[in-house]
Amino acid sequence: MKFFWSLFTSPEKLVQVMSREDVQDDIDDGARIVIDEDGNARVNIHCKAVKEDFARHVESLKRA
Repeated sequence: MKFFWSLFTSPEKLVQVMSREDVQDDIDDGARIVIDEDGNARVNIHCKAVKEDFARHVESLKRA
């Protein structure tokens, strides 16, 4: 439980733990957002949920 709380109190530690292999594993597993070892966040465009969100957003813009 202490480890779990330490992730929230120090997000830098979580980011430092992520290797390139971990990032690729997250992409392959369908994570929506991936943070690399440099702390850069990006959206996983291969994630089904992201594609659905994007399509829903485009449809709402078409109706506006």
